[in-house]
Amino acid sequence: MIKLSIRSTVLWAMLPAVLLIYTGPAQASAFGIAADYNVFVFGDMNQSSDAEGRVAVGGNATFTNFGIGDRLAGSSDTRLVVGGDLTYNGGQIFGGNALVGGSVNTPVYFNCTPNCGVNQGTLIDFAAVHQELSALSKGLGGLSTTGSAEHKWGGIHLAGNNSDLSVFNLDGNWFSNSSYLNISGVNNDATVVFNVFGDSVSIANFGLNLGGVNKQNVLFNFVEATQLSTTGFSFAGSVLATQAHYNFNNGNVEGNLVAASVAGSGEFHNYKFEGNLPQFAPNPTPLEPTPTPASVPEPAMGLGLIVGAAGLLHRRRSAGGATSVA
Repeated sequence: MIKLSIRSTVLWAMLPAVLLIYTGPAQASAFGIAADYNVFVFGDMNQSSDAEGRVAVGGNATFTNFGIGDRLAGSSDTRLVVGGDLTYNGGQIFGGNALVGGSVNTPVYFNCTPNCGVNQGTLIDFAAVHQELSALSKGLGGLSTTGSAEHKWGGIHLAGNNSDLSVFNLDGNWFSNSSYLNISGVNNDATVVFNVFGDSVSIANFGLNLGGVNKQNVLFNFVEATQLSTTGFSFAGSVLATQAHYNFNNGNVEGNLVAASVAGSGEFHNYKFEGNLPQFAPNPTPLEPTPTPASVPEPAMGLGLIVGAAGLLHRRRSAGGATSVA
């Protein structure tokens, strides 16, 4: 029988100075550390329903009847990371611990053996990860396309050239005026990148036909979006939306989600992205030049020059006024 244990803010007094080290799996991926998380959010998250994998939130997290990690193997690793405050109104964390940087405003329930709990500390440099994944999003958005993309007949029609890395550029407005997306000319094991352009993208009651492509090799990259909204739609693949608030209701993300913030009632299914993507290094932060101070003579050297000049002037004056005696 699985033991259900309860931990709340009382545990903070027990572990005030513990150095916490993440013991979860490492994965080489273009997503970096975010690859280990079903949901990776840089800001706030306010969500109901569930996430089958790990969740990382850089800001405040508010969960209502929300389950975390129920499809992961049992262990004592970290299943939830919150950089800010945590409010947990029903639901539970399966098979692992929570790590919170701010305050815990409600009891947190765990379903694991041995007992799990809430620990205090920091684990992730969210700002650094945001810089890295923003560079990835921008870099992917600049890749050359490998096929055609047309908006016609009430849908989005894509035709590839069977490249191992298939890239399609899509106008975000097409989704508001379409009811489906069809793709052809793409190998089932290819990595597919959909670069979606536009500041605000809304997808509702939309059908997605990937033609047999493995969804774990599919990435929807929202290059410019600051607002993303979906309802009645499931992403068959991972979502990269580093600048966007994601309003997510009545649907699934069948992969990794990376977003600026998220709210809603959609479900996150733990199909990690396994495609092969090129790497893009973030632009280095420019350094302000340090001014070079002007050269100033040493005090002793300056005094010596003055004394020497005065002595030379005195000798010249003495020589000019002398009388020769035979």
